[in-house]
Amino acid sequence: MSEDYYMVERILTAFLTYVLVVLRCGCLILFAPFFSSEMFFTQAKIALGITFPLLLVPFAARSAMTPDYMDMQQLILLAGQEFVLGMAICFLATLIFTGVQMAGEIAGQQIGFSMANVLDPQSGIEMPMLGLINMNLTLMLFLVAKLHLVLIFILAKSYDWVPIGALLPEVNFNHPVLEMSAVQAAGLMKLGGQLAIPVMMIMLMNSIVEGFVTKTMPQMNIQVLGMPLRVVLGLSVLIFVYPAVCMMLVPHDWVFNLQDMPEGPLGDMLIEMSDMVKAMGDATPGR
Repeated sequence: MSEDYYMVERILTAFLTYVLVVLRCGCLILFAPFFSSEMFFTQAKIALGITFPLLLVPFAARSAMTPDYMDMQQLILLAGQEFVLGMAICFLATLIFTGVQMAGEIAGQQIGFSMANVLDPQSGIEMPMLGLINMNLTLMLFLVAKLHLVLIFILAKSYDWVPIGALLPEVNFNHPVLEMSAVQAAGLMKLGGQLAIPVMMIMLMNSIVEGFVTKTMPQMNIQVLGMPLRVVLGLSVLIFVYPAVCMMLVPHDWVFNLQDMPEGPLGDMLIEMSDMVKAMGDATPGR
């Protein structure tokens, strides 16, 4: 009878661990770049959401710090912490894509594409055309550089840095998450401005020239020639800028390595994300 009891207890413990792993890893298909995309098949999302936690259960159970007895309140708190931790990891990975999208929206407004919105297959919402192009370009670089594997590695490694139940005695993830979110938001604005500056400068020079021509030759209808000229100049600048943008986001000489992140915004994003998880683990009492 006692053996059956311990067997049932172990099964329930393993099932609870699996559910908690699903809550943290399930955020990968809800918030992470590419995995949360509408282009990612629903069947593949379901399969990934079921099988990936199964692979991580032995590692998560090895380092789990759950108490022997938990009431319903502690269980709900533990489940909420696991979901918030997974959401924070995956959400920070999307901020860099938002910055690149913002740069495309600024450039599109300067060129005159602000009224041309298209459906984004990744998020399922409408966005400006250049914003969609920048978003898909960044996503392509993210996949080509195999950074989605690095994201999965960081999520799996988080069970060593912040085991299940480690944050249960005291909520310690507020400060690292808020601080890292502020840093990422500042980097988002900086990156968006850097990517949009070339187009903004050319459009500013074009506006100055248009104003000079209007004052010197008022009989010329500059409005007829101004819009096509802005489009041609803007697209010409983008042709020369996009290779430099790709080089800035991910260096071409980087070789895939789980230990060394590439230089550039995408690599810095993953480094800051892993540092955030480590900071939460270091701030946990008793570790």
